[in-house]
Amino acid sequence: MSDLQSIRRSIDSAETLGAIVNTMKALASSNILQFQSAADASQDYRRILDMSLSVVMADDGEQGEEQEEQEDIGARGSLHIVFGSDYGLAGRFNERISTFALDEIPPREDHFVVAVGHQVESRMDEHLALVASFGVPQTVDGITSSVQRLLTQIEGFSRVAQVWLYYNRPVDGINFTEVKERLLPLSPDELIANGSDVGWKSLPTYFVEREALLSHLLQQYFFITLYRAFCYSLAAENASRLASMQGAERNIRERKEELNFRYRLERQNNITAEINDVISGFKAIQSQKLRRR
Repeated sequence: MSDLQSIRRSIDSAETLGAIVNTMKALASSNILQFQSAADASQDYRRILDMSLSVVMADDGEQGEEQEEQEDIGARGSLHIVFGSDYGLAGRFNERISTFALDEIPPREDHFVVAVGHQVESRMDEHLALVASFGVPQTVDGITSSVQRLLTQIEGFSRVAQVWLYYNRPVDGINFTEVKERLLPLSPDELIANGSDVGWKSLPTYFVEREALLSHLLQQYFFITLYRAFCYSLAAENASRLASMQGAERNIRERKEELNFRYRLERQNNITAEINDVISGFKAIQSQKLRRR
């Protein structure tokens, strides 16, 4: 009977764990939808910014090239921002982006690393010295403040030559791929190329001061690029978590089937043993009666 009670407790624990897994699956599915929608919207806005910057920066000419060369004087090293998660149970999400970033970042003193997410922070800190770490927002509304804090951190490294972003990006369903994206310096040729194929019938122009317009567009560009990286990373995190929960659900279902089989088998053995005891007792009584006769 004690074995039956132990198996019953195991079954109850598996059912409780299964309910938790189902809740996490539902939450991950909902998060994927909202973060992916935010990423799609930010991607559309980023395309508009690329087109706008291509128009403004197309007027730079030689002056823009000379200015870029002057800005590069004294700049050295790179700032690397790696996006991960704060929580586990996300499959190989953090392991993959950490390994990818470590393969890309040179282990030199002039390369600075910022970790976004405590899970990736612990992995990166084993190999590289981190200059800062940030938590990961859990809602779309929380991304804006996280981006602002990250921009403040980047401003403190204004003399670095490059700023790189490393994050996971969902590709289809529950799959994702690692991405390395350059935030700084901007490539005028790339922006012009992104904004050239838009089917304009006439050359666009602007009627405000160029420097003020460029400054405003660049602020929006940096913000939306980081915002989009957060959205993609969070969507990929929840996709990986959903895949992990689906695997856990299969394991729980198989475990419950095994426990239910053991429970039925043990119960049947107990019933058989009780019947045998009754039969043995009946036979003993019959034997006593026969001997008395």
